[in-house]
Amino acid sequence: MDPQSINFYNRLMKRLDRMDPSSLQTYLLRLVKEKGFFENIFNSVHEGIMVVDNTLKIRFINTAMATLLGITAENTGQPVGKFFRQINWEEMLHQRPEDWGSFSRREMEVFYPEHRYLTFYVLPVSERPDMTQQGLPLLTMIFHDVTETFLANEKHAETQKVKAITQLAAGVAHELGNPLNSLSIHLQLMQRHLAKLAPGTVPDTFAEHLRIASSEVQRLDNIVKHFLNAVRPVPPTMAPIDLHHLLTTAIGFMREEIENKRIQVDLALPDRLPSLFGDGDQLIQAFFNIIKNAIQAMPDGGNLSITCTVEEIYVNVRFTDSGRGITEQELSHILEPYFSTKAGGNGLGLIIVDRIVRAHGGELTIESHTGQGATITISLPRHSRIHRQLPDTNGATAPQRTT
Repeated sequence: MDPQSINFYNRLMKRLDRMDPSSLQTYLLRLVKEKGFFENIFNSVHEGIMVVDNTLKIRFINTAMATLLGITAENTGQPVGKFFRQINWEEMLHQRPEDWGSFSRREMEVFYPEHRYLTFYVLPVSERPDMTQQGLPLLTMIFHDVTETFLANEKHAETQKVKAITQLAAGVAHELGNPLNSLSIHLQLMQRHLAKLAPGTVPDTFAEHLRIASSEVQRLDNIVKHFLNAVRPVPPTMAPIDLHHLLTTAIGFMREEIENKRIQVDLALPDRLPSLFGDGDQLIQAFFNIIKNAIQAMPDGGNLSITCTVEEIYVNVRFTDSGRGITEQELSHILEPYFSTKAGGNGLGLIIVDRIVRAHGGELTIESHTGQGATITISLPRHSRIHRQLPDTNGATAPQRTT
């Protein structure tokens, strides 16, 4: 029996000892009726209600939680952080309840059991529990379904963002597509002319240079196509993916620049990874954008570490560079269209990454300290029981960031 139950039991027994049999029967019947009455109330409301104790474990879940989040009474007693990783629970546990404002009134997108948008509040109990006794109620979480309102607002905002991005993408496609097409045609003409010459009249190195040039033009054409596919609001085509293959492919696109800038790339993945589903082409584009940004942040060489960790809900792919880092001011604008920390940058790289990751039900985390490099983490869900925190309610796009 947990401490909360023991305390209740002791108080109840003291009271029962002072009652006569008739009063005792009346009191017990009243307790049973009141318990059933309040449980019926909590289970009849449409809002999801969850009570968490001072050990950060779930103590009560009403029926609506199963509808909204797929969390049932069977999950009672499990750590709340298992289901809501977007809150720093340990930090909140050591703060005063009156300072919990930063943890409350948040929005999240849920993919299981149905695709919904929710807001939730974190409310402390009326009296701060004795933290030396485990199992006492600490807070209540209340969830509201705001799917209809959110979709209406998101549709308008997304329309404006997509319009701006696709206009730029069309310009990029036109500016790059035409010269790439011309280069490809002339390289083909040169190869045909070379094939007509007598053997030995042209150095072998010339043919090799021509082959490399043709290959690089084709690679650039593929990059442009990936770019256009990424910025368009195209749903991902989900299929089994091989993370190792996707990452090595993305690294291969930048192999020449990596070698020219003397950058050491370390790729470390577990021997066994869980089965993942995703759009391989889109994820390669996301990985490529992050790797490209990291290389550009290290013009004089450096190290890029790519690691992978497996959690119960997510597989995290972490990219850590040894570049100049990102300032706090830059982080606050990092996902705004056309904002770039690089001269000549178009400011779309991480926007594309964020779009792809969100379309996969994942999370994007950016951590950096000025002068100490940056770490960008893509967290991909292992299965359908996923949810993620949404942008701030003031409209600013906000992946998780740490300075």
